[in-house]
Order: sequence, then C-alpha cells, then structure tokens
Amino acid sequence: MKHLENKIAVVTGGTRGIGKAISLALAESGAHVYALYARSRKNAEILEEEASGRGFKITTIRGDLSHDQSYNQTVRQLHESCEHVDVLVHSAASGVHKKAMDLSERHLKWTFEINFFVAHKLTTELIGKMGRGSKIIGITSPGGTRVIPKYAAVASTKGAMEALFRHYALELAPQGIAVNLVCPGLVMTEAAKALPELEQMLKMTLDYTPSGQLTTPDQVAELVRFLTTDAAGQVVGQNIIIDGGKGLLA
Repeated sequence: MKHLENKIAVVTGGTRGIGKAISLALAESGAHVYALYARSRKNAEILEEEASGRGFKITTIRGDLSHDQSYNQTVRQLHESCEHVDVLVHSAASGVHKKAMDLSERHLKWTFEINFFVAHKLTTELIGKMGRGSKIIGITSPGGTRVIPKYAAVASTKGAMEALFRHYALELAPQGIAVNLVCPGLVMTEAAKALPELEQMLKMTLDYTPSGQLTTPDQVAELVRFLTTDAAGQVVGQNIIIDGGKGLLA
C-alpha cells in the first residue's frame, strides 16, 4: 500500500546508512523523497541508480547545511521544488569522537552546529509547508541518555535534540503535525565503523542484546515508515527505542 502517494518527504543524511534506508522505504510507499547529503556524490549516484531501477522518486540534493551559503542554496532548492512537505526526517549526524575532557569549545560548537542547530533551522524553515497529517521524525541515539566511550560531543547533541523535539511535539500536535524520535541501538553503518573501540562495543552490544542481533538500517527505516502512517496518528512526542532489547539491561 502506497500511503505516501503524492506526498513529499525530506530526509537529511538521506544517501547513506540509516538515512538511505529511510529514503528508499518512504519512496517505496509512494513519496517523492528529497535526500539531502553533504559530501559523497558517489553515494548519491548509487541511491539514484537504485531508485531508478525500482521506479522510485528520489531526488538527491548536495549541500553542507552547516555552512550558510550551502544551507541557503539547499533551502532555496527545496522551496522551489516542494509545494508542500509531508514528512521531514532528521537523519544526518556527525561529530568529534573524543573523551569529554579532551573536547575543545570548537569541537562542541562544530558538532552542535551539524547535529542540533541545522535540524532546528531546517525545521523552522520548512514548517510553513507542513499541514495537518504531516510528520517530523528525528533519529537519535542511546548516547542521548547513557554514556558511550568517546561519544560525549555527539551524545550531548542527541540529548539536546531529544529535549527540543519534546517541545516540538507539544507545540505542533494541535496543528495535526506529529513529532517523534527513533532511537536505534548500534547499527553497522559506515559511520559506525569509524567509532573508536568499535570491536569492544560490538562484542558488548551482542553480549547484552536479548535478541542476539544488531539492528539493521532497514529495520530502523520500517519503524520510521510506520510513524508516517495513519495508524501512528496518536503516537506523539515519543522516543521509540529499536535495539533488540539491549536497553532493558543495566
């Protein structure tokens, strides 16, 4: 069932990893997806080729949203291309992987700009195109509430994002716009492979995950897709964990 037929979705970080899986899932449901990305044209071309082969409508837009000129160009293109925005997914994330005491002010400012301030700027920029029935979904992390080694900068942005989205949810629900967060456990993406002490984290995650399996990008995308359906209309202001049960254990 293509419940997003004639709908428009914007996905940040939408050409690789979890974002790519989300772009494909929403396009499969009928949406015209605008997948935003910062750097790799190769990843965008791979997504475009896959979408074309499957008959999906995905338009990729390159732009580093943490730089004003690039941000303005991207937003201008979205305004010109999208009469309305029905789904906005904040999947893009980056940052510095260091211990808290090794973080400089510059490290934190850069990470917050990418993961937090850009999400807010883009949401406020596009909210005028979103009407009743629209959805805003943020991809967060267990690091928003728990300690992950050398994850202090990114974790801080995720905690801030979760707080901000709770206020979004309260303010926008009366307008019929549902705001939620999806919190995956460790997902093996290219970004995850760059994490310090990955092997140790991977072993610990598998040892402490009741399902005995890592969450996949496609599983995260299916949860995001569900949140765009009418069946999820009363799901408002939630941070939904998808981690095979790892969060159950201390």
